[in-house]
Amino acid sequence: MIFKTRELRLLSLAIFALIIIFAFYAFEPLSLIRPPRAAKHTNPSAPDAVDNNTTALPDSADQKIPPSASQAKLEDKIASNAKLEDITAGNTRLEDISSTKEEEAKPASSKSQSFADPSDPSNLAPSSSRKRPDASNVVMVTASSGNRGMLGIPHLKEQVYENRMAYANRHGYEFMWANISSYNLSHGETIHWNKIPILQEAFIRYPEVEWVWWMDMDIIIMNHSLSMWDHVLSPEGMARNALLDTVINKPGGGPSGWKTLPTYNCSEVNFMIASGGWGMNIGNFLMRRSYWSEWLLDLWIDPFYIDKFKVFPENDGWTHMYRHHPIVRKHTLCTNQRALNAYPEFNPLGDHWHPGDHSVHFAGCGGNERCPGEWAKYWKLKESYEVPALVKQKLEDGTAEIENVKMGVGLPTGANKDAVAR
Repeated sequence: MIFKTRELRLLSLAIFALIIIFAFYAFEPLSLIRPPRAAKHTNPSAPDAVDNNTTALPDSADQKIPPSASQAKLEDKIASNAKLEDITAGNTRLEDISSTKEEEAKPASSKSQSFADPSDPSNLAPSSSRKRPDASNVVMVTASSGNRGMLGIPHLKEQVYENRMAYANRHGYEFMWANISSYNLSHGETIHWNKIPILQEAFIRYPEVEWVWWMDMDIIIMNHSLSMWDHVLSPEGMARNALLDTVINKPGGGPSGWKTLPTYNCSEVNFMIASGGWGMNIGNFLMRRSYWSEWLLDLWIDPFYIDKFKVFPENDGWTHMYRHHPIVRKHTLCTNQRALNAYPEFNPLGDHWHPGDHSVHFAGCGGNERCPGEWAKYWKLKESYEVPALVKQKLEDGTAEIENVKMGVGLPTGANKDAVAR
């Protein structure tokens, strides 16, 4: 078939147009189909950021796409939640949470609930920006069984009440005396384990305090001039009393084969306890408000511990946690024995009290015929102090708050009575 000249020209133009259209779509520059590259932050150390949530594509397959600020925040939140889920599943991964960035930590002023927010990993270790723990930032906690007699010492509880209240009044601390028999756990555990729900409730009853200071009833505060901040809670107090890289004895005496930490960070210390001749004694210690503390109190009354430890129940439970959980050791500062747990001179459990020491602990004194006389001796040796008139009045008329706190009774309005900050 022979085409005329005019028809050939039209056919050629059509073919040429098709070639142009094909070439346009086949070889279009990449700059026309990919988003523009994002501008960088003014901070040279910050990652690339994208305006309007637009993410730049990589130049090569090996180059990763830099996340936007909102994406990074979301990914960090997801990672934090995953770590918390690991904890609830029984995986001890709190070490990971302790590395949460400081800029994401909550300020102390946001602490409006009864316990640290369990959804916020920054509460693992309190920020050093929190106020110094004097005035109303400490609550002293003592508990007894409701039996008016103990250690065979006449008027023991009245003396302990005077001793605690005079110290609390002098330094502005709170004081809570719990009836330990009212805190029975659900499966008939021995009364020793009731110490843990009392501690949990203390954080609820006193939502503004940072430290809960537990003292067994058989302790006399000997040095009323020495506040707990100056003694052990300040950085200087911690440095003065810390027991570092030292072998811890086992109950009954003799080395256990494990040591205290070789170093510590003041802002990460959530638990303070003395170590001495018979190891660590849970009769006098301090616990800081933090998510770590809530986790530890929950772990402490695990049925495994309750079933396993019968001789020194809650004390052996604590020892087990310290020995086998690195995250417990990381946030625990052991002090020398005389800092928190000096004994009277007749007691063979460890180091004895010296003049100027903060307190003396009559541990293991039940049934010992020497106890009444030794207690009277140290009562006379304690530093003289002024007993507030109101305390005297309450002791005289029988209205002193001795064992007046019972489980779940009189909690602050809106407090969760079934669990701590859940």
